[in-house]
Amino acid sequence: MTERRNTTSSGGMRRELPRVLVLLLAFAVTFGGLHTILEGGAWLVLCLVLAVLVFGGGLAVRTLLRGHPVVARIAGPLAGAMLAAAAIVIRFASDAALLGFIPTAAVVDRFRHLIRDAGYSITWQNVPATADEPISFLLAAGATALLLAAEIFAFSLRLPALAGLPLAAIFLVPGMTPEGTTDGWLFAASALAYLALLLVGRAQVGRAGQLVPTVAIGVAAVLSGLVLPGALPSTDLTATSSGLGPTVSTGVNPMLRLGDDLRSTDIHVALTYSTVSGRGEYLRLVEVSDFFSSDWGPSQPSLDSQNRPVDFPRPPGLAVGVTTENEVTYVYVANLVSPWLPVPYPASSITGLDGSWQYLPESFTVASNLSLARGEDYTVSSVVLTPTPDQLLAAGSRVPDGFGEYLSLPPDTPGIIAATAREVTAGESSNYERALALQEYLRSAPFQYSESAPVTDGYDGTGVDVVAAFLEQHRGYCIHFASAMAVMARELGIPSRIIVGFQPGALQNGSDRGRRLFEVTTKDLHAWPELYFAGIGWVRFEPTPSRGNIPDYANATTPGVPVVQGPPAVPSNPESGLDDGSAPQIDQGPTVVRWLSSGQLSSWLAIGGVVVLLFGIVFLPAGLRWMRRRRRLAALRAGRGTAASAWHEVMESAEDIGVTVSRTLTPREAVARLHRVRGMSDAGREALDRIGRAIEREGYGRPTRDGTAGYGESRVIDVRSGLADDLAIVLRCLKAGADGNDRLRATMLPPSLVSRTVKLVGRLA
Repeated sequence: MTERRNTTSSGGMRRELPRVLVLLLAFAVTFGGLHTILEGGAWLVLCLVLAVLVFGGGLAVRTLLRGHPVVARIAGPLAGAMLAAAAIVIRFASDAALLGFIPTAAVVDRFRHLIRDAGYSITWQNVPATADEPISFLLAAGATALLLAAEIFAFSLRLPALAGLPLAAIFLVPGMTPEGTTDGWLFAASALAYLALLLVGRAQVGRAGQLVPTVAIGVAAVLSGLVLPGALPSTDLTATSSGLGPTVSTGVNPMLRLGDDLRSTDIHVALTYSTVSGRGEYLRLVEVSDFFSSDWGPSQPSLDSQNRPVDFPRPPGLAVGVTTENEVTYVYVANLVSPWLPVPYPASSITGLDGSWQYLPESFTVASNLSLARGEDYTVSSVVLTPTPDQLLAAGSRVPDGFGEYLSLPPDTPGIIAATAREVTAGESSNYERALALQEYLRSAPFQYSESAPVTDGYDGTGVDVVAAFLEQHRGYCIHFASAMAVMARELGIPSRIIVGFQPGALQNGSDRGRRLFEVTTKDLHAWPELYFAGIGWVRFEPTPSRGNIPDYANATTPGVPVVQGPPAVPSNPESGLDDGSAPQIDQGPTVVRWLSSGQLSSWLAIGGVVVLLFGIVFLPAGLRWMRRRRRLAALRAGRGTAASAWHEVMESAEDIGVTVSRTLTPREAVARLHRVRGMSDAGREALDRIGRAIEREGYGRPTRDGTAGYGESRVIDVRSGLADDLAIVLRCLKAGADGNDRLRATMLPPSLVSRTVKLVGRLA
């Protein structure tokens, strides 16, 4: 009878246990690679528990059903899925489950809300993110799916090579996440574990011919894991493009990537807009008022569904006597991936939005937990604040109650900030004059705009310590100037906050239905401070030299603006200067908008390369084996092949489907053994006999001068062409006699190719 490998016979657990353990190890180190994007360790413990349940449950079922191998292969993954599902229910919804682990309608509803909240959390958290309840649930569900795929590949289909696909899917996640990186050491460890998975069960303990190539290939895998993650171009999950153009992403916290985006050389369109007045406008994205952390930025807002932006309240602090002008802005957002909506301040209503958006009453910024700004086409009604210098002077130094958060500073704020603020504003009597003095101080020598100095000198970023370093070095970009003015204003008792948004952009030659059209690009993202004055509210200042436009009420060239003590103001065209047809000044430096499509082609090539590489690894054995078989048949049909090549193809094809033919058998004995293979028809046996006689004749017959064992040249061609037909018949019979799993294994990971490769590597080593 034909001998076949059977892992579900007696002792199956002993044979499968090593593979289960190696697979557990591979997933353990691969899950560990997510530490670059997730904080803490509870999520890793959860993933490991799920891995033990999936692989352990499958092993237990296959052991219990070892007498029924087909049933065991089906029941193994089902058992693992049930155990993992029960664990997930216990972990996330035991209070809503029957007996604590049986799903109910309430459990399904809980899971639905967790999936929704996971979307919120992913949208608003920065990397590395906290694995909160929703993210942990999403991770558990995804991990279970990948674990089950590996269980099916490795044990149900007996194709352990395909288990590398879910492993690769996990390792791709950090590199495709903004700010995420791949851990090279864990990548190497995972590659080594995957190699061990392929060789376990094949390596024979104590045989150096098996151990040496294993070590050699393992070293190559480790070196590849350490080198390739740093050598390959990084990928980003959101590095996409669409009909709206290349993707632009501000992310949740535009301030965090200010330095990196500053040095980007790519320029792309974020949005276009037009106004009824024809003037350019500043468009606000986010407000930052918490100066206590080391990384300043907006936190996830508490959005009230009642605060729909169709009707804003009156701007905070704005008195009736302050002059305002009505404005209408028509905004079309390109491929801007941002949960914040670009809006002028202060808006009174927004119409035309397709997504779910809410405004924050404190800042009038507009955000969403469900939508992105990409593709939005909306109309904003707003007012332009035009307070007079007299009104700002009249505000004096009064600060209304309830502004404590806009005056708070960390207790360890460096003393240089307060000392500089007092020195610059000495002799000024009102908050307005102090604000003007701070602005003029920062816009004048010795301060310089520099993109590289903060990085070179080690004070790039945000925080009061960075502000102190900036005041000593006098060089930085807009976030440094805006932060310095905001912090010094608080030291003087003036409520302040930082705004990140877009400058007015460039005036275009075309028009929007007769209105002057402005184009806003990545160069136009900017940071500026807003200061609060009683009876007027929040007003914008521009402390960054040669960047942005100074508003009329803060421009020393405007009649009525008080002359403050200190360095002279740097002339700057007021925003109203756009009326003469000139474009506004553009911030050439900070490009906080993260253009994920910068290097868009390389990102897509990287993603495509990884996909092609994975498919290449999976299908390489099949391709090599197919080419070898095709080359032999073609050579026989052309008269160039030999009976030996036909015989070797028969032996290798039999080995691939699990038929054992000892190498010590003579051709006649081997033919007799193959006669008994299931599926071998009478025509197949006759073809096999002819191949056997040909190999005997070729091996033992008296060769002529041309080495053709007594045949003339034309006769040789006919014989070898006939061998090609006989070989094709035998191969069809062998394939027909194998079951589906054996045929799949013979195609995807041919044992003859694996054994020959191991021997070759052993000889080379």
